[in-house]
Amino acid sequence: MTRIDETASNTPAPGVFPTPGSNIYRVLFDAEFRRTFHARLKIFNPMVVAFYRLGLLALFGADRAIMLITTKGRKSGAARTAPIGFFRIGGAIHIFSAWGKKTGWYQNLIAHPDDISLQVGRRELAVRAQVLEDPAEIQRTLEQFVAESPQQAQSLFGWRPGQDRIEQADFSAIINKALIVRFTEKK
Repeated sequence: MTRIDETASNTPAPGVFPTPGSNIYRVLFDAEFRRTFHARLKIFNPMVVAFYRLGLLALFGADRAIMLITTKGRKSGAARTAPIGFFRIGGAIHIFSAWGKKTGWYQNLIAHPDDISLQVGRRELAVRAQVLEDPAEIQRTLEQFVAESPQQAQSLFGWRPGQDRIEQADFSAIINKALIVRFTEKK
C-alpha cells in the first residue's frame, strides 16, 4: 500500500495532500475504511436517490454538495442513477472520486458518453463529461478549487485555509490516484 510521507508523530508532511484523516485520504489509503464505507453506500444510495428526487435533501441543503448522476448502463442499456458529491470550480460541475475508474457510473459514462444527465437540486442537466487526465490541468483545477472553495478543500483533502500555501502544495497523490471529471451543459 502506498503511503503519503508523514513525520514520525503521524502528522502530514507540510503541504502534502490529501492529509491523513481527510475524506479522500481515507478512501485512497485505508483499505478497511474503503471497504466499510463502500458497503454503507450500497445500502444507503437507493434511499438517497429517492429522498433527493422528492426534494427532501434540499431541505437540509444537501443539494449544494450532492447531485444525482444518471448514465446509460453499459450492459443493460437501462438508466442508472447514483448520488455523488460534487464541487463547482470556475462555474463548472466537477466530481473528485477516490474510487477511481472502476465505479459503475464511470464505466457507464465511458461506454455511453452521450447519455449522461445530472440533477442538481431540482434542475435536470444534459451534460458532456471530460475526464481530466493531464497532470498539469489537474494541478490547475485543484489550485482553482482551493482558491474558490477553501472550506470545501479542507473537508475533501485537508487543506488548511490561512495556513497552507498553494505554491508549496503537493497534490501528486490526488493527481495520480483520484478521478476528476468536469461536466459542461450541452447546448
